[in-house]
Amino acid sequence: MATQVAGQVAARIRRVAVSAGVPIVAAKVTAPGVPDWVVLRPRITKLIARGTRWCPLTVLTAPAGAGKTMALALWTAAQPGSVAWVCLDGYDNRPEVFWSYVVAALRRSGVAVPAVLPAARGRAGDRVFLLGLAAALAAQEPPVTLVLDDLHLLTDPGVLDGLDYVLRNAGPGLRLAVSARTDSLPLHRYRLAGELTEIRAGDLAFTVPEAGELMARHGITLTADSLECLTRRTEGWAAGLRLAAVSMGTHPDPDQFVTELITDDSAVTGYLAAEILDPQPPAVRELLLSTSILEHVSGEAASELTGNEQAGTILADLARANAFVAPAGSGRYRYHPLFTEVLRLKLDREHPGRAAALHRRAARWYERNGQLTDAVRHATQAGDWPLAAGIVIDGLAISEIIEPRGSPSLGEEFRVMPHGQAWTEPAPHLVSAAVALSAGRPESSIAALDAAEAILERLPADQEAAGRLAAALIRLAAARRTGDLAAAAAAAARAEVLASRVPDAGLAGHRRIRARLLSDRGAVELWSGRLDQAARTLESGVAGATASGGVGEPEDCLGHLALVEALRGRLGRAATLAAQATGALAAGEPRPPVPHPSPAALVALAWVHLEHNELRAARSRLRQADAALGVTPDKLIRAVAWLAAAYAGLAQGRAAVTAETVARARSGWPVPAWLDERLSLVESWAYTAAGDIQAALAAAGRSGRENSPEAAVTLARAWVAAGDAGNATRALTPVLATGSGAPGRVRMQACLVDAQLGYDRGDRARGRRSLASALRLAGPEQVRLPFVIERGWIEPALRRDPELARAHRGVLAPALSCNQVPAPPGSPEQTPILAAEPLSEREREVLRHVAGLLSNAEAASELHITVNTLKTHLKHIYRKLATTRRGEAVRRARQLELI
Repeated sequence: MATQVAGQVAARIRRVAVSAGVPIVAAKVTAPGVPDWVVLRPRITKLIARGTRWCPLTVLTAPAGAGKTMALALWTAAQPGSVAWVCLDGYDNRPEVFWSYVVAALRRSGVAVPAVLPAARGRAGDRVFLLGLAAALAAQEPPVTLVLDDLHLLTDPGVLDGLDYVLRNAGPGLRLAVSARTDSLPLHRYRLAGELTEIRAGDLAFTVPEAGELMARHGITLTADSLECLTRRTEGWAAGLRLAAVSMGTHPDPDQFVTELITDDSAVTGYLAAEILDPQPPAVRELLLSTSILEHVSGEAASELTGNEQAGTILADLARANAFVAPAGSGRYRYHPLFTEVLRLKLDREHPGRAAALHRRAARWYERNGQLTDAVRHATQAGDWPLAAGIVIDGLAISEIIEPRGSPSLGEEFRVMPHGQAWTEPAPHLVSAAVALSAGRPESSIAALDAAEAILERLPADQEAAGRLAAALIRLAAARRTGDLAAAAAAAARAEVLASRVPDAGLAGHRRIRARLLSDRGAVELWSGRLDQAARTLESGVAGATASGGVGEPEDCLGHLALVEALRGRLGRAATLAAQATGALAAGEPRPPVPHPSPAALVALAWVHLEHNELRAARSRLRQADAALGVTPDKLIRAVAWLAAAYAGLAQGRAAVTAETVARARSGWPVPAWLDERLSLVESWAYTAAGDIQAALAAAGRSGRENSPEAAVTLARAWVAAGDAGNATRALTPVLATGSGAPGRVRMQACLVDAQLGYDRGDRARGRRSLASALRLAGPEQVRLPFVIERGWIEPALRRDPELARAHRGVLAPALSCNQVPAPPGSPEQTPILAAEPLSEREREVLRHVAGLLSNAEAASELHITVNTLKTHLKHIYRKLATTRRGEAVRRARQLELI
């Protein structure tokens, strides 16, 4: 390639005349050669070719060393048409010199241009010349492309205005391609007219494969990880990659070199210092060094660190000049990663110790502006742990460490904080306690919290209100993890008192902590079984959290409120709230997912799916909740998740699994009375389904609260299973009485038990009436789970009463066998979901064989049984799955994940 290009270049070289007293240097009107190490990049060449073909103006704008010149040289070498090339420098910044070189380049490319130059003609002569040049170029066929390399070096308005004039009036005979670090021409006009192709630094950046080819051309072999790291650190900057490749040629370990790219004597450091940093005026250089500690730089932050009120203007000028400073949005700027490393290296060498002071100043500035994570990060980078911890405590942000919601989390900034230090202030101990609690080290957390409280106790009661509040919140979080309701309630009450004593650190901060406290109080009320009060508290918390804009609080309040609504039977509202808490808006519009979703919200969604008989979705949500509880443990939420899992086992006819799950929910903590009652209810139901009536009655009796409608219904169900209609009726009568005040979900369950009692006693009218009432009560929220669990007697009843089945198909069809729920004319067949009984292992093995499209004889042969035995197994399978055909049985078994 290089040989071919050199030949093309040599063929173009000829004597260059001297015009109007301006000597013409041949090298300046000759396209540069292409070295052997250059990587051919067809995607860039195509961009230039497309631009010069269809647009009058093509610009390559990027910082120094981005590969602009070489990209144009590669395109020129492959271009069959006329190309005139001018390499510009600062001496060309006069009209007579600039146009002399343009004319010389055009003549070299075969274009006839005016013989008279503007050197001694004055302004009128300039206009005549430009008009004549434009006219000559307008007649050019085929068009000529004029390449102006380093146009940013020309600043004379006469030069730039003349160039713009010629381009606008030359028509299709001229194509202009320029490389520059800044935009010199009025691009907005060409952009608006659709006459501009822009190729920027992002387009010119090397991809990982291109960087790999460049390394290979220099004889360098890197691992895939090192190559990716090098490309990421350089952001594909061509000069950086080239300098790295040259340097690695003499380095014994190229992969190690990638990690040491910026050193005092590295070629990349020297290039950036010489080309970008050193040419800057002292004030600009000082600003760059001082602000290099920041991830993103704003004018206000730069002014804070340097005292220079013109910092915003300087940053804007640097960005326009493509001096490795780029806009990052919202008035902020970012430095190229390698430039940042060079600046920090120079800062350390020229001003030892200043970086720590700058970090402290940045921490205070970010703290004043409400950016706590950035404030803490700079305090930790200064090595000032008391300052970092104090920012957290004064910012009322300890909960963001205990239960991380944002990404990155505030707690991550303290991961290297020294442990066991004899801090004299409470803040570092409090933060250490929160970090340890979040990491699952309760013993370390308590030790650090005790140390903090010992310091606080020695202070006057009216001091360190924020620290005392943080201690109460840590105590509350620890109690929720261990299941200590009394300690949680006490800590929540103390936190509310202390919050009123915290000095006003800003309205947003107070709103955030108020929302946090309402969320905690609502969680305690839920724990205590006061669901209605919990709902009201959490509603207030949602409103407050939304107003504060705090990270995590809205999701936490929404998640607990969703769970309260699910437990109250308000499934639709629970689903809406839980969807908001986990990242989906109520209208179904997506938003960025919540990094650490609320476990309460996930359990609420599982409960909704469960009640709707969507067992696969319910299991999925329970798995997600289990993972979320690993991040933010909560004994109550986990126990409610076990309760949901127990009902799921009951729906699948797995009474033993249900009993085992109930035992897990009760294990290791004092279960709240309301939850213990619900666990006893599902336990009794499981014993009833298993035929252990005595155990069912005993469990129902333990469900405990006097005059509890739920307990009465459960007891009635056990009496029905025992065949004791009298006791069953006596238990149900108060619940079914008009004005009993029983919740709708409990009345539905009571009607269902009464229906079973009616059918069992041969009173079909009573059974039908009560079953219809239960179905009507289930309709609004589409509650299906009780009908699935009681399908053993419901399906025969519906088989005898197709009219009732059709009337309530919306509830029944997704829950019971389609054979029991006749479809209306023209409706598609519904696939049944739940099996009536669990399949034995042998029956599952039979299903797996017949699912493989084997005939009965082939399946029997594979199983080493007779065909008649196989058919017997199939009959049992059809009965248990409520199907009549092999294919239907296979489909249903797959839905139930049995095969």
